Amino acid sequence: MGVVRKDGRRTTGDGRPCAGVGRRSSVFRLPSIVMSNRSKFRLPREHGAWAMLYVPFAVGTLAAGSISIRLMFLLLSVTFVFIARESLLRWWRCRSREQGDQQAKKLLAIYLLLGAAFGMPLLAVWQLYWLAPVAIGTLMLLAFNARQAIQREDRTVAGEIIAIAGLTLTAPASHYVARGHLDLTALWLWALCSMYFASSVFYVKLRVSTLNPRKEAERRESWRLCALYHGFLLASLLLMAFGGSVSLLVLVAFAPVLIRSLLYLARPVRRINLKLIGWLEVGYSVVFLIFMTLTFRVGF
Repeated sequence: MGVVRKDGRRTTGDGRPCAGVGRRSSVFRLPSIVMSNRSKFRLPREHGAWAMLYVPFAVGTLAAGSISIRLMFLLLSVTFVFIARESLLRWWRCRSREQGDQQAKKLLAIYLLLGAAFGMPLLAVWQLYWLAPVAIGTLMLLAFNARQAIQREDRTVAGEIIAIAGLTLTAPASHYVARGHLDLTALWLWALCSMYFASSVFYVKLRVSTLNPRKEAERRESWRLCALYHGFLLASLLLMAFGGSVSLLVLVAFAPVLIRSLLYLARPVRRINLKLIGWLEVGYSVVFLIFMTLTFRVGF
C-alpha cells in the first residue's frame, strides 16, 4: 500500500516512490502548461471566435467543391492574422497607458509577417487579386475592433456584429480561392454566415441578462432585441428560400438556432450552464455546416 512521507509523497516500504505518482502529477500539470503556452504566444481565448473563423472557411470551401494547396496558404494566412489580434490589443493597451511591451510588439510583427508571407503567393503566383480588398477590409475591421476593445465597447451588440462581419469573411475568401473566380455565391455565403453567428450575440446577451432579477429593464431590452433579430432572421430566410434565391435547405441549416432562441423567448429560465451552451453551439454549428454545404452544392 505504501508509506506516506512527511512531505506528503507516497513511497513503497523500501523508500521508492509509488508507481504512477510522477505520471499522475505530470498529467495534472498539463492544463497549466497549455495555459502558459497560450499566454506566452498570446493566443485568443474566445473559443466562439475560433468557430466564427473556421466554420465559414469550411462552408466556403465545401460549397465550392474544390480543395487545393491555395486553400492551405489562405488558411494559414487568416489564422496568423487572427492570432495577431491578441498581441495588438496588448500592445495598444500598454501604449495608451504610456507603457512599453516589446514582447507584444514583437509577436504582433511576427504574426502579421507570417500572415503576409502565406497570403502574398495567392496574389503574386495565383493572381487572386480580389483577395486584396478583402485583406484590406479585414485589417480595417481588426483595427476598429481592437480600438473598441481598448475603449471597452467590443462587447456591445454593434461591436460584436462588426467582429462577426470580419471573421466570417473567410467564407467568401475560401470560396473565391477554391473556385478561382469571384461570384454572387461568395457574397451569399458571407451574408448567411454573418446572420447565423449574429444570432448567438442576441441569444447569449438575453441569457446573461436574465440571471440578474434586479436588472429587469436590461432583461426586457435584451428580450426585445433578441425577438426583433430572430423575427427578422426568420422572415429573411423565408423570403430567400421561397423567393428562389437559395434552397429550402437553408431553413434546416438555421433551424437549431431559431428553435433554441424562440423557445427561450417564450419560456426564459433564470439559470445558465455555460459549458452546456458551448457544446450545444458546437452541435448547431455542425448542422449549419452540413446543410449550408448542401444548400449550395445541391439546391442553389
